[in-house]
Amino acid sequence: MFLVSHSLDYRAQTIRGFLQRHPSIALIVAAVYFEWTICRAIVALSSKPNSEVRKSLEQVYGLDYYRDLWWNELRNQVGVVRLPDIVDWGGVRRAFSERNRLSHGRTRHTRNMAQPHVEALLAAVIDVNEYCRNRGIDLNKRLRVRKTER
Repeated sequence: MFLVSHSLDYRAQTIRGFLQRHPSIALIVAAVYFEWTICRAIVALSSKPNSEVRKSLEQVYGLDYYRDLWWNELRNQVGVVRLPDIVDWGGVRRAFSERNRLSHGRTRHTRNMAQPHVEALLAAVIDVNEYCRNRGIDLNKRLRVRKTER
């Protein structure tokens, strides 16, 4: 849906555009965007070879697993911060709970219902991008390929 070269603003604008006519889709896309961002951040920040990290990511399904993998991959680095301390974890959890309800056909959302969850996820994406940028990594560019641990 998005390219790495798309700006954060473009992605957010596209997702917010869905809120007007397809609010449930906006929430689902925002959640996918958050997961995509977390995956890129873990690959970029880890010291393991990219292929090993991607293999670990293949086993991750669910928000708590992303949180745990983040910590497992990064905890030995100086100054690392846990994922729930970077983003509004409560807001992200609520958004994922609603995303799960939508995905399983248990509800639908109006714009007013979806908007706070979409905004929580978009804010979390910005927070993760900023965290990575402060560590010298731009998630919106091609990631460095590591074949051996650093």
